[in-house]
Amino acid sequence: MLPINLNQVNSDEFKQFIDSFDHVFSDCDGVIWNKDPLPGSGDFFNLMKKIGKTVHFVSNNSLRSKENYEKQFQNAGIENGYEKLTIPSTAIAEYLKSVNFNKVAYCVSCTETISVLTSHGFKCKAGPEQISDFYGDFLQYIDDDEDVGAVVFDSDFKVNLPKLYKAITYLQRSDVIFLSGATDKYIPLTPDRLTLGTGIFTQIVCEESKRLPIQLGKPGRDFGEFAMKRANVTEPSRVLFIGDMIEQDIVLGKNVGFITLLVLTHRTKEEMQSHTIKPDFFADSLGSLIPQLEKALN
Repeated sequence: MLPINLNQVNSDEFKQFIDSFDHVFSDCDGVIWNKDPLPGSGDFFNLMKKIGKTVHFVSNNSLRSKENYEKQFQNAGIENGYEKLTIPSTAIAEYLKSVNFNKVAYCVSCTETISVLTSHGFKCKAGPEQISDFYGDFLQYIDDDEDVGAVVFDSDFKVNLPKLYKAITYLQRSDVIFLSGATDKYIPLTPDRLTLGTGIFTQIVCEESKRLPIQLGKPGRDFGEFAMKRANVTEPSRVLFIGDMIEQDIVLGKNVGFITLLVLTHRTKEEMQSHTIKPDFFADSLGSLIPQLEKALN
């Protein structure tokens, strides 16, 4: 079934769309803001609340600090956005707590993820950041460390070969937990260009270790279900998930059973239609739906 263009439906069809869900879960980067808020994004969520929908946010971006997220939500005109946000670092910490983890987590991740884990009382190791130019010196990075009981990947933009060596070495032990946050192979550095993300390095480790991680980032089903649990939502079919990336956002929606809406802030309509995975609905942007939402309130 081809996705429905919400910018072109009539009033009755738009009402059917609105009536099909009770909860809105939305991505942030590329949907609500790029560097600055996208026009109308905050108004979109405020109108959804007026219609009676609950609003929550689900992002793969653990790189931002709490203060940065709060500022971004505030600039977009969204109140209490951070309190309604689920990100991989939070999900990883909660998972480790749920299994009573008491060893060391080796983190190939951003500093914010490590900060979140240490704030929950977990011991973390990372690095190295500075490495030798001589390949023979890399032997030290294939030594095992019995204290390590988990390997965590989440948005390390300073990843290097020694870090991959260490991760693969630790994962040779079957009792070592393998957790993955963001899996993004591509990221939108500018509105008109997608560039390589860090997910490609997680894939390398999966192939070399012959291990699959517990995915606590989009598009992992575990991550989507964790977001539902935090939001006290029990029925996925009554959730509208909004995103700008097919591989992360729309696939997450399909994995969990959400209704999906793709905003074309980083993809063209032609690119969307050529992809094997398609959303249920699409629109130019959240702001483009404001007139229809305002009409639905009257």
